[in-house]
Amino acid sequence: MTLNLDGMTANIVKVALCLGLYLTYPIMMFPINQVMEHLFLGHSSPDPHRLFRSSVVLLSALVAFVMPDFGKFLSLIGSSICSVLGFILPGYFHLMTFDRNELYFWQWAMDYFLIVFGVLFAIVGTSNSVANLMSGVQDVE
Repeated sequence: MTLNLDGMTANIVKVALCLGLYLTYPIMMFPINQVMEHLFLGHSSPDPHRLFRSSVVLLSALVAFVMPDFGKFLSLIGSSICSVLGFILPGYFHLMTFDRNELYFWQWAMDYFLIVFGVLFAIVGTSNSVANLMSGVQDVE
């Protein structure tokens, strides 16, 4: 997207995207840290928790830095997992929550539309992402 913009505008957009990632990282990591701290540390004093959070941040930064074509990997995660979370599961949960008699036809049809197209988007996106990853692997060799 930023390749079609002129120099100054592209830089502003890139800085805004980086700033957005930087500011939302703690929000994204909070539930992960809560689960992992409870799993690994239990209810200990706060000091090990600070060290654990710091190590998780450093580990995630190391993975992002070391992995070649990290954007392609994120594309794979987004096309597979986010399609399931954003399209398939909401329609499925809505169908499981209500009986067929309780739903209007358009609600029922919309749920199935979301599920079917979510599966199609996930298949197409995931296969495209895997193909992009494999082309990058062949280039490295």
